[in-house]
Amino acid sequence: MNFYYLGLIEKTIQYNNFFKKAVLVSDSISDKNFTYKKLYGENIDYNELKNFKKISRFYDRCVKIILKEDKDAKFIIYNQAGAKYMHTKKNVLCLNNAKLIDKLNNKPISRKILKDNINLLTYKYLKGKDIHSFDSINSLFRKQSRKYVIQQPVGFGGLGTYIINKHNSQEILDKLEKNTTYSISEFVENSIPINHTFIISKNNILLFDASLQIIEETNELNYAGFDFDGYKNLKQSLKDKINEQTVKITKKLQKLGYRGIGGIDYIVKDNIVYYMEINPRFQGSSHEIDKQLITKALPSIFQLNYLSFY
Repeated sequence: MNFYYLGLIEKTIQYNNFFKKAVLVSDSISDKNFTYKKLYGENIDYNELKNFKKISRFYDRCVKIILKEDKDAKFIIYNQAGAKYMHTKKNVLCLNNAKLIDKLNNKPISRKILKDNINLLTYKYLKGKDIHSFDSINSLFRKQSRKYVIQQPVGFGGLGTYIINKHNSQEILDKLEKNTTYSISEFVENSIPINHTFIISKNNILLFDASLQIIEETNELNYAGFDFDGYKNLKQSLKDKINEQTVKITKKLQKLGYRGIGGIDYIVKDNIVYYMEINPRFQGSSHEIDKQLITKALPSIFQLNYLSFY
């Protein structure tokens, strides 16, 4: 059996030799890999949710080409959510139940699933057409806050997460889809954003070092990187709280039948750990964890993910 990677960028797999070749949405240094531009003569923005199905069709085309050359080929995808649109999905390994992935990717639904195991901010839910002004949001919360966060139900890497204030309110409101239900919460000033990667198997839960998230704040909140060293400098008592929260969540996921890699985003304020969302996929920081594993002569994160299923 030969493994092939269906992913976004080459950097994610740069430290391991688990994969024979990669199928990548962005460009590749290696000529042996398949890229979107090679096949279609143009680039595509993988940060746009509207391109999700196009990318899945690209994966389908590459899978068919590879299977003609290698009948033992098996595929592992970066983001399981994309597999449901693939016609060649039967050749993709390490997939959870598609309905479970949809629920976990949906922020309001994931909060309901985990409500007994987590600390949550206060959220209000409104359709885009019912969010009329910044003042109406203040009225909703019965207070005068400087900023709020408006999130669409499903988004990756901060996509669809807007910061609204008195000055940019009309610009943000114009971006909202009328019939999409958004979650609204107060913006938490001076909070610490955390990401924690895990791998779940039937009988075990593996936790890696967590990292601080680097978030760019404009009119949107965009993921811009990670900082493992910064996380190490946090107080041990706080790190213990984060580990305890992650253990509770991953045990719940394990009971639901979830297997493999994922990540949990938190923010910390006044020593309280608040759950933000689950990422049921590889993380932006996966390549750094992979590097540390391989440097210590341990299995690749991709091999560990595979073993958690099989």
